[in-house]
Amino acid sequence: MDNRPDPIEIIAGVSEVDGKHRAFEVWLYKANKEGWAVTVESSSVDQPGDGCGVVDIEGLRYRIRHAKRVRQRVGILSAGQHPIAAAVSQSVGSSDGITWTWEFTHAAWAEPMIEDH
Repeated sequence: MDNRPDPIEIIAGVSEVDGKHRAFEVWLYKANKEGWAVTVESSSVDQPGDGCGVVDIEGLRYRIRHAKRVRQRVGILSAGQHPIAAAVSQSVGSSDGITWTWEFTHAAWAEPMIEDH
C-alpha cells in the first residue's frame, strides 16, 4: 500500500511577496520529499495568472497554482497601539487591543489535469 499523500494534498505555504517562482520550487521540493518522482513539463512563473507550471507525476499531469488558498489567523491592532507593545501584552496573557480574525493567504498546490476523451 502507498502511504504517500496524494499530490493534490501537498500544500506549500508561500507568500504572495515570495512569488510564483519560489512557490513552484517549494511545492516541487515538498512533493519530492514525500517520495514522488516529479518531472517538470513546463514553467509559467513569468506569465500572468496564478499558474506556476505543469508537472508529470508517475504518468499523471498536474498544474501547479499559486494563489489565495489557505486560512491564516490574523491579529488586528486597535488604532494607535504599537505592535511591540501588543506582542509584549500578548506574551503575558493579555489580548486587549487585538482583534483576531481569519483571512486567506497564498499557497501553492497541484490540480489534476483531467482530459475528457
